[in-house]
Amino acid sequence: MLRIYRTHLTSLAFVGFLFLLIYVLFSGGDKGKTYHFEKEIKQFMQLDFLDLSSPEDLALLHESLDIYDPDHLAKHDSLIAEINLYLHDQMQIKLGTQDRAEVSGNPKISQIILMLGEFALVYLLVLLVTYYGVETFGIYKFFRIQQGGSFLGQLRRSGRHVVSADSWFEKTRYLAVLAARLSRGILKGILYLALFAPAYVIAYSFKTRFESGTFLIMILLAVISNGLLITYTQKYFTYLVQESRKGYVQTAIVKRLREDYRFDRETGIPLTALFRIRKRFPGHIFDQIYENVRFQYLQTLKEQASYLISGLIIIEMALNIQGHLCYELMQQILYMNLPLILFILFGIFLIVKLTEIIIDLLVFKQQRRLDGLASGGAG
Repeated sequence: MLRIYRTHLTSLAFVGFLFLLIYVLFSGGDKGKTYHFEKEIKQFMQLDFLDLSSPEDLALLHESLDIYDPDHLAKHDSLIAEINLYLHDQMQIKLGTQDRAEVSGNPKISQIILMLGEFALVYLLVLLVTYYGVETFGIYKFFRIQQGGSFLGQLRRSGRHVVSADSWFEKTRYLAVLAARLSRGILKGILYLALFAPAYVIAYSFKTRFESGTFLIMILLAVISNGLLITYTQKYFTYLVQESRKGYVQTAIVKRLREDYRFDRETGIPLTALFRIRKRFPGHIFDQIYENVRFQYLQTLKEQASYLISGLIIIEMALNIQGHLCYELMQQILYMNLPLILFILFGIFLIVKLTEIIIDLLVFKQQRRLDGLASGGAG
């Protein structure tokens, strides 16, 4: 356990040092920026009759240079392009100076900390909701497979019933069942496509319909976008299938633990057990399968958390939600305010790192618990 803490502290120190090094190397770097035609640009800016910010005056200057010096047309093009760049940079410097004056005080830092707190709260709620959804949907899919086979298997059986039916009445009935299963499969496929849609696509679709800054919309978009829920549900289901094929499952069946996965039987599993927050399946073979898979999936949560936090950043940027963390990050990047940019990025890194520490603690506790159960069973 001490090794885990040492690893996390080392990574925190390294990233902190790296951010500090970036700040030292690149802060104030714009002051040393040079231009090839800086002398000519400043001379033109001193002319009272010429306004370089005016497109008409700039076009007139370009034409005049081409007329009086036709041998250096490429140079004139470069000069005009650099004038535009110079004016743009000067505007950004002025905006950045104004913004730095506004953000240098403690009230602005406190606002950033509040934004980080709100971002962390949304992140935590989405992580918990997706974890519950992944468990619930993955277990439900496993139960359905145990009850009646795969979707393609059901279609094959329905097709054989249609072919082997003796009367038109039976054929019609089996055709209706086949059509219902096909329709259900098509609807499920459409739903999967919607859930796999990138966050920014869904965000742009809803951008004109919702007030920016809606807390619940952020949570909803993060849960249903980027295929996060479906991808990790499938991964959880794969863990269940692999675990159900291990030798101890057959041993438990020999010990006469219940193995019926139907919901409507006393020997099966109550449907309510599937939707509990802390799932339990006492007396059923699936209880041990679930405990082992739960332990395996805890280690996958760090990967899921990384995808989730990336999705949240994309959603906030796509929705352009003012007063939220990622909108503020974009503003500070625009103003080239390096201290606040690094502060926000380090705050996001801390959220991810804290998640990893908590998950490692849970994995450690669960490992000790499973080891205790195994030693108790052996005894």
